[in-house]
Amino acid sequence: MPYESRADSVMYCQVLAELARDRGWAVHLYTAKDGEAEAVRILGERAKEVLHSPRAVWGAPWSKDHRAALAATIVAP
Repeated sequence: MPYESRADSVMYCQVLAELARDRGWAVHLYTAKDGEAEAVRILGERAKEVLHSPRAVWGAPWSKDHRAALAATIVAP
């Protein structure tokens, strides 16, 4: 049963990506588990400030998921 649920979300994402491409929108795929490390590589010395300071400035609910989304925007070409 859990695999069926996972497959549904993957197929949903594939359909969304296809529809976006049909509209001429750029779609960038990345591996979520590697996204933050790749952003750190790109940002270099500024990585900690860029990825972690929003929580200090804005407070909760800035979370790991928000940081991952920010990292994805940095990694996207």
